[in-house]
Amino acid sequence: MLSLPTPAVPNPPPIGAHMTSTLKSKAAPALLARALLAIAPLLAAEAAHAGPKYSYSYVGNPATPVRAKPVSCWQTACTPSVVLMGGGYDVAEAFRWMIAQAGITKATGGRFVILRATGSDAYNPYVYSRLGTVDTTTSRNYEMVGGLDLGVTSVETLVIPSRTAAADPFVLDVISKASAIFIAGGDQADYYQYWQSTPLAAALQRAVDAGIPIGGTSAGNAMLGQYAFVALNDTVTSDEALANPFNRYMTIDPLNTSSGKFIQTGSFIGIPGLEKTITDDHFNTRDRLGRLVGFVSRIGDGCPGGVERFDQVLGIGVDEETAVLVSGPRGGVKAQLVANPYNPENTTAPYAPQNSAYFTKLARTPAQCAAKKTLDINSGVQVYRLSAQVAQPSPYPSAPQYSFKTNATFNLSSWTQQTPTTYADGSSLNGPFVYGTAGGAILGAQVR
Repeated sequence: MLSLPTPAVPNPPPIGAHMTSTLKSKAAPALLARALLAIAPLLAAEAAHAGPKYSYSYVGNPATPVRAKPVSCWQTACTPSVVLMGGGYDVAEAFRWMIAQAGITKATGGRFVILRATGSDAYNPYVYSRLGTVDTTTSRNYEMVGGLDLGVTSVETLVIPSRTAAADPFVLDVISKASAIFIAGGDQADYYQYWQSTPLAAALQRAVDAGIPIGGTSAGNAMLGQYAFVALNDTVTSDEALANPFNRYMTIDPLNTSSGKFIQTGSFIGIPGLEKTITDDHFNTRDRLGRLVGFVSRIGDGCPGGVERFDQVLGIGVDEETAVLVSGPRGGVKAQLVANPYNPENTTAPYAPQNSAYFTKLARTPAQCAAKKTLDINSGVQVYRLSAQVAQPSPYPSAPQYSFKTNATFNLSSWTQQTPTTYADGSSLNGPFVYGTAGGAILGAQVR
């Protein structure tokens, strides 16, 4: 593997060993296979180094001058470009959308930065790849992103495992120069405890304010709403959330519910269009509608300690192999789907089908919301489902399992201004489906 000089940044850490951990949800296959895929055909150089506080590696050349400007900015005003990915196998089209929203072209170049608290740099060759290249490190044979052909000049991974690392000048410099930023999967408790209220969080806020596209998958997705399920006491199931919405696993912040541990004093970052919102992932596969209803209920003033009006809190649940693209000006923010080809093995919950996103609100206050009691809501849960479903033909015969963007959209700025429709490409918006909860269970017609 060729090594490039360390990019010119303040206090560069010494060259260190290449990271080999594979704690990434999609990266159980060996990192070496991805590195060879990227380097053999591309002759792309990758370097890695580690300081005492963090690890950093890159492929391409971060020192290349970059002229990319976010397309969502007009003069001094910028609107967000956000990817909410539901975990599982990544959706390459979502990364290509981020690259386009960043204004990256072959003429401008651009730095794509991956952030994580644990794990490997397996995203580097996945993003810094040729269009139409198959990702052979997974059994699905989905395509890689093709960032090299789209103008990306470097993909860089920072593993930031402490609050000290989240204040390091080198880390902050890399983030400040990013053209696009993606938060990998892992454990959102790590992100919350290591990154919240640090200079890293402030740097991410500056990036959002400047229109830099930001995204996350699984745990990374969980941190992008105004509210977050931070899993400080492990995860929580739908059954647990509905049986007792105040159980010890319901660590939703900033609600000061973290059982004496580090308390969030505000949102991790504030993204316009995602105010009063909490996100969830692995939605269909892990049957998470019940727990999302629990989160939305707890944040609202229909439950003790709630801080928002009950009918103003939005929950967004995203299926695996699916991502929600959030964009548009204030008052006109929309959500659109990108997805991998439909795979029936991901469909396990009664609110099938897969490759969907679910938008959830309460139309009335809970009849019962108290500690050690079931969450009871009398037909007061409304759900819209945005579905991709039908795959589209791949533009590359070499990569037939190709991800795609749909025509269907959801209006994030106005819950009442939705138009349920099935589009020509097979995508659809359906709803609102009406549910209730009682006895620790969801009641009502299945979301189909």
